[in-house]
Amino acid sequence: MTAPARRREPPSRGRVAPPRGPRPALVARPAQGSFSAERAGPRRAVNPRWLIAMALLGLTAFALALLPGAPPLGGALPAEDEILAYHIDPHRDLVIKIPVEIDAVEVTTWASVEADACDSARRYPYGFVAAFVDERGEEVARHAIDLESRVSCDPDRPLGEGEYAARLERGGGAVTDPRSTLLITHDVLPQGGQVRLRAKPAVGSDGAPVALTILSRLEGRYQRSEASRALFEQSLDAEERRQMGRRVSALGFADLPEPARRELLRGWARRLEAAGREGLDYAVSRLLLRRFRRPFPRAEGRGASEFTIGERHAAALNFRGPVSLDIEGPPGRTVRVADGASAPVSVALGPLGRATVRLSREDVRTVVIDGVGPDFGVRFGVPEAQAAQQIGEIVHPAMPAPEGAPDEAAEAASAAPAEDPGAAPAATTAPVRLQTPPDVRIVRYLALDPGAPVIARMAPGQELLGLLIRAEIEASTGADQGDATVVARWGPGPSDRAELTVTLPRSRFEWWNSGFDASEPRLAILRPPPGVERIEITGHARTRIRLRAIEPGVHETLYRLPYRVALGEDEVWRYAPFDVSTWTDVRAINLDELERGERFSDLREQVRIERAGRGARSNADRPERILTPEHAPVRRRLLMPAWQSAGEPSPGDAWTPLLVAKEVRVEAEGARAGRLSVIYRAAREALGREVAVRVDGEVAAREPIVTRAGTLRVPAEAGARKVEVEGLGEAGIAYTDAPPANGGPIVRRRDVFELTRARPMTYRFRQGAGETLHLVLFVVTPGENAAYRLRYRIEGARPASREAAFFRRVTIPEGVLAGRGGDLARATLWEAATDARGTDGVARGVIRLGDDLAPGERVVRLWLLGPQAGDAGETAEAVWIGAVLVGQKAPGRDDGPRLWVEDDP
Repeated sequence: MTAPARRREPPSRGRVAPPRGPRPALVARPAQGSFSAERAGPRRAVNPRWLIAMALLGLTAFALALLPGAPPLGGALPAEDEILAYHIDPHRDLVIKIPVEIDAVEVTTWASVEADACDSARRYPYGFVAAFVDERGEEVARHAIDLESRVSCDPDRPLGEGEYAARLERGGGAVTDPRSTLLITHDVLPQGGQVRLRAKPAVGSDGAPVALTILSRLEGRYQRSEASRALFEQSLDAEERRQMGRRVSALGFADLPEPARRELLRGWARRLEAAGREGLDYAVSRLLLRRFRRPFPRAEGRGASEFTIGERHAAALNFRGPVSLDIEGPPGRTVRVADGASAPVSVALGPLGRATVRLSREDVRTVVIDGVGPDFGVRFGVPEAQAAQQIGEIVHPAMPAPEGAPDEAAEAASAAPAEDPGAAPAATTAPVRLQTPPDVRIVRYLALDPGAPVIARMAPGQELLGLLIRAEIEASTGADQGDATVVARWGPGPSDRAELTVTLPRSRFEWWNSGFDASEPRLAILRPPPGVERIEITGHARTRIRLRAIEPGVHETLYRLPYRVALGEDEVWRYAPFDVSTWTDVRAINLDELERGERFSDLREQVRIERAGRGARSNADRPERILTPEHAPVRRRLLMPAWQSAGEPSPGDAWTPLLVAKEVRVEAEGARAGRLSVIYRAAREALGREVAVRVDGEVAAREPIVTRAGTLRVPAEAGARKVEVEGLGEAGIAYTDAPPANGGPIVRRRDVFELTRARPMTYRFRQGAGETLHLVLFVVTPGENAAYRLRYRIEGARPASREAAFFRRVTIPEGVLAGRGGDLARATLWEAATDARGTDGVARGVIRLGDDLAPGERVVRLWLLGPQAGDAGETAEAVWIGAVLVGQKAPGRDDGPRLWVEDDP
């Protein structure tokens, strides 16, 4: 449950002004005693203003000294609000009179708990019983309310200092975050009456009693007239509308249907007083409030310093450059480190339980660390100067030096880095190291039940309902998959339903708060018949879901800083926070009832970078097809910069640049076994000279330069070989199809085809039943980063689609892809008649073809558009397009050489 939005109210409604007493009276007293002197003279009278000033200062100092609970300098921040909170006790009723004019009572509760230190991970369950007594004194209804909360505090400061959500003005301990409960009274107390509240005995998860005090604030909900409601709606500013909308829906206030807005605005609240006398019938405490709410401890990189890894579980750390990563854990255990897409390297933790791994990649990537054998706890750290290399909203606390620090040099010498076989050198004096915990986020899923549904609301104009589905997997069984079943029903008839049963693989990175492993997610989308307003969702008890809807007017996800970084080709963020998203979470109609019944599970997600699709970690796991447009337009090769790690399988379309002598790896098997293919482009002044290729210092091939571009095929023994090309001139460049031996920069080749405004481009391919495909377009603007606009249309914007069935992706059959070449990278059109390299702008656009389409042949047509009216500049007259169909394997993988006709002089 979320804390209620703070309302505007007059000072008399619960706010307590600072104590004021009578001003001290100044009493003039006659002087006592006498003075004697040898020489008499005139006496100077004391100025009475100084006496008044000194008396005021003294009284002020005395009063300040007597004030209880004054925070010390640098202690807790001042309160933003303060209220008188009633105690709900287990041994006597708190009696609240219910006027006939109200229809509900909102009870906001806090729990004052005994705690000596900040622990936001601990949960405090508590509850109370609400008895409804009518005007004749008869009890007409009784409800038991069970709640759970935690303490929002700053773990880096002592309890009671720094930020807080709530605290008592006097006394120690801690106060939990607020919880809100709405008690509907108009049905059971139509003529008014009383609500009597009594606390339930608080017990912990182990059944032992928990010492806490429930504090409450009670407000009665009165009704506005229609005219008053309309006037009140006009008076709300944007922030007030957002806060009110958050209480009922993630769609926001403006997107709520009109009936929902009227329901939200028709009531207003007034503080209700307890019956009886203070101290005899009830007790009160002054409660200080702030808006601070702490994320779950492991969100934002906080929480336990140890992280669990093993054969079944892995940690993900996101970096933007080279780091020297320290790993601490049980001595003798083995961890495996995979830097980006590179193969994992095993590292043994030494006698001190520590190893240092040097990660030398320059690009943005995710480092995955798991372990050999059963789960164990580890801790990660980097030197203080490298902490900024980690991407994320991370707090980096100091990493304590392990015992036996003088022997670190010997242990570090045995550490195996992920990029080279040598160990990271240990300094004689250990630098300050900071912890780099994984970036863990907490999200809530709803638990399904075969008999009690989760009820989803379809807002007016909403055509699709999304369900993010996961399964709960018993960790002790060693299972690597879990079954999930979802049944959606929107009417009584046998056809008014849709059912989905899937088997989901276990996730290495996610887990439930209950200790169960989590499956990978599956997005299921439902398009119910028009006019459906309510959908009941049931399913297997181990199935968990989140309700989602497409955000109106949002066509792409914009991640929050610092996650807004350039990723590699076909890479995406998983679970990174965003500013806007194409999908938004929506609230179940019966969410309050589900939470009271504990029908939810909290999922721990690790923010990480993965390839688009099902989290594939290698090129072989990412099915794709290179598409060729119809009618054979002009074709060129596009060389896009990329990076290949040591040991990573080489993609079939990769070349290694030979600007200087480079050590490359010659394959022993396959189409490239025992040979090298070198392509070159010579400078104009090199025409008529000779180009030579040296392998390990010896000339392996040579030929006269008769055209500016050419290819040499060189025999070479398998293994690491040093390759050098001579004679091309200063502007010359050469590439080889062998990968760099120790990792390094490469280029990826793409086939690109010319698209002009005079002639559209057509792609044709088949889509199977249930296939979700992504048509990825690489758009090249030659020699500059010019703007472009492309219109696409799938089967004349009327592709055949399915209804009343679950699917995973929604197809937008027609649209415009706009951008600027260079948004993705700067690359080289190899056959272009220019000496310039890396000046051609590349952007990327995606056309999604979801499994909501009926199987059959797909026809996608592209048009290059001119500028729109009002555009500041021109758009490209011609672009080059390279198309890759992701999600469908090609008939055969082409890893061999390609034949080209050079079209430049």
